[in-house]
Amino acid sequence: MRNAVISACLLSVLCAPAAAQTRTYTLKDGSTLEYAKPGLWRTIGAGPSDWGLAVKQSFQKENLPWLAAIGASTVLLIKYDQEIYEETQRVGKRLNISRVDKTKTYLKVGGVSIFRGPSDLGSAFYFIGDGWVNLGLFGYFEAAGWLKDDWRAAQTGHQLAEGLLVTGFTTQVMKRVTGRETPRAATADRGVWRMFPSFKDFQAHRTRYDAFPSGHLATCVMTMTVIAENYPEKKFVKPVGYALLAALSFQMVNNGVHWASDYPLGWAVGYGIGKAIARGGKTAAKRGAPVAPSAVRFAPYLSPEGAVGGALAYKF
Repeated sequence: MRNAVISACLLSVLCAPAAAQTRTYTLKDGSTLEYAKPGLWRTIGAGPSDWGLAVKQSFQKENLPWLAAIGASTVLLIKYDQEIYEETQRVGKRLNISRVDKTKTYLKVGGVSIFRGPSDLGSAFYFIGDGWVNLGLFGYFEAAGWLKDDWRAAQTGHQLAEGLLVTGFTTQVMKRVTGRETPRAATADRGVWRMFPSFKDFQAHRTRYDAFPSGHLATCVMTMTVIAENYPEKKFVKPVGYALLAALSFQMVNNGVHWASDYPLGWAVGYGIGKAIARGGKTAAKRGAPVAPSAVRFAPYLSPEGAVGGALAYKF
């Protein structure tokens, strides 16, 4: 009997589900962020489900006005794309911002260019969306997570890796469906649309087909959104992000990579994917509500007779 009880106890311990490992980060406003133990491949593996979550959230009833705004703004910008493109280049010329991509190779390995970076203001603006900035931020958060055993930083890095893959996949599918010419390859005002180009033709003549939507902008918006969602107390993230996105957007029109109408959908894709990745998936953080200030307060008290003491105040 005793052996049977011991066996049953051992069986219950072995079969019991493992307790979830989480860490909670408390912010200054009293709200909390709870993170599961980071796992890079687990996070990347959540890509398909997070992509589905982004699509589902985008078509929820409360987001339909935003979808209408994206569609309307895209149509309106298409109408004025040629004028915006030409005026942007005139502004760039007045400000001495080159409309030619002047990034240059700084690192070669075996004759192969490994790293290309900016050499003037225009190429610096364009470099914001080149991919190295996003990869650098991914590396920063991954390193911080590993060196400091910081689950929030590690989770943010993992989510950025997932976001780069999901955003890249989404924008590539859209580009290969719409097939719009870039401004510098345009054979007509506002560019020609050649829907569903062949894979071979797309690869051989990318500038004929890959303008819409902007993958550069989508990736950068996703990056900013993931960081802002994981570090809501860092108030500088969005203002700095918006300023950099504005510089990037200007230069991509100035150097003929994108039309202005390529931006609304690119922004929406990046924002939707960033929000879904930060909130959904298997390893998403859970944010707690801010702690309300206590209704009971202690304060020093001085009576009219000059006696010193303390008082409890209750607010209701």
